[in-house]
Amino acid sequence: MTPASTTGADAGFWRQIAALVRDAVMMVRGSGLRMLWFIVLSQLIIVLIASPVLRWVFQQVLRSAGTTGLDLGTLRPDQLGIGTLVLLIVICVLALWAVSLQFSAIVLLLDDENHEPDSDGRLARRLATALARVWRKLLRPSSVPLIAYLFFFLPLSGFGFASLLTSKITIPFFISNELVKSGSGTMILVVLVGGILFVNARLALTMPIYALTGATGGQAVRASWRLTRRGPGVRLVLAVAVLMLGAALALTALTALALVPTMVSDHYWPDASTVVAAMSLGVAQVIGALLSGIVVACIAGVMIAALRRRDGEVAGIADPPQTGASIGTARRERRDGAGRRTAVFAAVALVGAVLLGLGNIRVVEHVASGGDVLVLSHRGFADGGVENTISGLEAADAVGVDLVEMDVMQTKDGGFVVMHDVELSRLAGEAMQVKDLTLDELTGITVRNHLGFEDRIPSLAEYVTRAAELDLPLLIEIKLSGAETDDHVDLLVAELERLDALEHHIYHSLDAPSVARLKQLRPDLTVGYTMAFAAEQAPQTPADFIVVEQWTATEQMQQSATQAGLGFMVWTVNDVPGIREHLRRGADGIISDRPDVIRAEQTSIVEQSGLTATLADALQRFVAFL
Repeated sequence: MTPASTTGADAGFWRQIAALVRDAVMMVRGSGLRMLWFIVLSQLIIVLIASPVLRWVFQQVLRSAGTTGLDLGTLRPDQLGIGTLVLLIVICVLALWAVSLQFSAIVLLLDDENHEPDSDGRLARRLATALARVWRKLLRPSSVPLIAYLFFFLPLSGFGFASLLTSKITIPFFISNELVKSGSGTMILVVLVGGILFVNARLALTMPIYALTGATGGQAVRASWRLTRRGPGVRLVLAVAVLMLGAALALTALTALALVPTMVSDHYWPDASTVVAAMSLGVAQVIGALLSGIVVACIAGVMIAALRRRDGEVAGIADPPQTGASIGTARRERRDGAGRRTAVFAAVALVGAVLLGLGNIRVVEHVASGGDVLVLSHRGFADGGVENTISGLEAADAVGVDLVEMDVMQTKDGGFVVMHDVELSRLAGEAMQVKDLTLDELTGITVRNHLGFEDRIPSLAEYVTRAAELDLPLLIEIKLSGAETDDHVDLLVAELERLDALEHHIYHSLDAPSVARLKQLRPDLTVGYTMAFAAEQAPQTPADFIVVEQWTATEQMQQSATQAGLGFMVWTVNDVPGIREHLRRGADGIISDRPDVIRAEQTSIVEQSGLTATLADALQRFVAFL
């Protein structure tokens, strides 16, 4: 192929991408206020009806399992009776119906608007009929393949449709944070995320096929996989990427503009800043939610446009889209009464912004300064030494942390060593396990991290002795290596008493029996219960505080802990928005691999004047939620 022909092919490729984006935008423009009304109403239905119903059913699941909060550390399979399993199936079915109908309605609205203009009443009847057809298909077992797509690949990749019901489905931070601490782990994460993105791109046409044709769930999945091979799939991905980039730029601009009134108020009228910031946030929430919905609709439009370009390969696909001129004609024919409908919609949006703003006043008034939040360094400080080693401990002390979180395991001969991993390949490069080695063998092993630091595995005695010399308290986590004896907690207490260190530190563990035994032995000690996954309410525990992984360390969980008389810490928070969020919330402690960043952000928040920075943090949380 000559250079000229190559250039022509490239130009044609990008023209096709531009055509997909153009067709999608015109579909959304053609839908006009109808799409905006649907975005508003569907979100309200999810917030006011679907989510509460699903939450109520979930609470019944927990009650049938004999608990009020979800704690995977104590939930046993034998607790899940037939009734519990039935309720779990009900939750899956209800969530599948809600998300599928939401996505299907968007697709059907866009598709219908590209046909000849019609009255709102007839459009509503056609849409209701089409949704009823989708509803009947959802009742069939053949819709099961949609579950994997809608509740795994779609939310994990963030590519395509988005719904409030699936917004919290993601790779937990404690998994991704752990993986990036080694080269092999980083590669695993890249392959995992890349694989999810690839599969989701190939399945991107699933919902349009499902909504617009008579295809079942399995047939829609297979058809999408077939239709997105090679070129079509690449063009689809790039078109969606263009839309998402535009959305990111728009949200950035919205955030910047929303800060302006509060910046002015902070300078000229500080007493009014609380109300100004709250109202600015309310307006931004309404506009941001609409913008997010419009982007989802545009993405659906891209998929419909891509599907129609392959209409001969899927039976039942609607006719090809109209040209821009015909869409414009239809829009002109619907212009009568558009001004009145626009005014009504604007009034509803304004009322919504005001109501949200009034609710935000209390939020802005009660934002914590973050000055009392304890800064805990996770396994020491890896930027200055290997985790759980003396060098890492000393590096954490140099940063000025309040406590160092560290891990202790029992060895083959009953000793105690400072180590997190039960297997040594990540840090020592050898496929050995802690439970198979003696204390002397382990303390003779050199460990290295991905930054090039190296040190020796320390015994518990060495570590707490050096901590005492630094006058640095520890948060000691009791880890299970597989070698622990039945009395391992008793032996640990005895060892720390021998070192005169027991009462100088606080403790926590993922193992509920270890927490209970430690509080039984020494009720005066401050002991925490660590939760990798939590939901609904704080657990019933003899502990003094809970340590919740960032993924499920919600404000609801923090409030539940406070009401139960428990302290609340969060781990492992490494991103700046997350750090600032938990500082603002007033958590009791934040455990992080980046304690230096927490200190800097804590100082910034404490020293700030005015409410502009507070509003910026609230906007950042809202944008991340979208």
